Formats: sequence, structure tokens, C-alpha cells
Amino acid sequence: MRLLLPLTAAGILALTACQKADETQASEMTFALMSSSGEAIGNVILSEAGDKGVALRVNATDIPEGPHGIHFHVKADCQAPDFKSAGGHINPEGHKHGLKNPDGPDNADMPNAVADAGDTLSYSYTNERVTLKKRDSRPALLDDDGSALMIHINADDQVTQPIGGAGARIACAEIK
Repeated sequence: MRLLLPLTAAGILALTACQKADETQASEMTFALMSSSGEAIGNVILSEAGDKGVALRVNATDIPEGPHGIHFHVKADCQAPDFKSAGGHINPEGHKHGLKNPDGPDNADMPNAVADAGDTLSYSYTNERVTLKKRDSRPALLDDDGSALMIHINADDQVTQPIGGAGARIACAEIK
């Protein structure tokens, strides 16, 4: 009888440790990144970053060399070819666009993503102005209609309204 109690306690600790590891892995979510022609060209990986917001990683091919505006949009609806169905930036408080704007940034704003000479894009950023799931006053990417991650054809100058001159939408991932 005395041996059963320590084994049971050890078993419970082992199960708890396994459960926490699974919860950590489950908090990372992967979404397909689509081109304007409807092809899968990469993936978007999101995870909660504690009080720091959402950690974002993007890996993509067939993105033209150079800098590109990258933003979160209000709706998980990536209808090709123009992705306008995803709506505008996540910006419930109506801030001005741009990380360099004294009246900004809006919740969607992030530094430019840069594709290399082989048209490959690898990007990492933690956006402190959103959460993955609703937990405080910041907008949640996984709200009732989801959201989208958008890559634009041009660089975002981080000041000009409404999207920093980033131009056409060339890649989109539905976050839902």
C-alpha cells in the first residue's frame, strides 16, 4: 500500500508534465499562405507570446525580391486574385497607419518582410498590439470571423495613409 502512493504521485506528475508539453505544442498554429493565383506558396506560423502579443513566422516562395508590406487584416477571407474580401487592417481604435506615424500605429502594422534574390521570404516578428485568442483589450486574430495575414507587392513606408504605399495584395493566409 505504501508503494502505491509514491507511484501514483509520480504518475500524476508525469501526466501533468506531458499535458503541459502538449498544450505548448498546440498553442502554435500553422496556416497556408496563398498566392493571388490560388497556389500554396508557404506557411504562416502563429503562437501566443505571453504579454508580448503574437509571435509570427512566415516562410514563402515566389515572393518578388525586395521589401514588402505585411499586415493583419480583419477577416479570414482570402478570395483570389485581389484578396479584398479580407477587408482592411485590424484597427478597432482608428489609429493612423504606420510604425513611424506619431498618431499610429494601427494593430495590423509590422516592419516590412524582405524576400531574397531567390524570391524566398523568411520573416519573424512579434506583434504586441494583437492576441491570438481574446484575453485582454487587444483585438484577437481568432475572433468570430478570423483574420488574414497579407503580403503586399511594395514596401510599406510606415507613414503614408492608409497602407504606407504597399500596393496590391499578393499573398494571403486565412487565420481561423
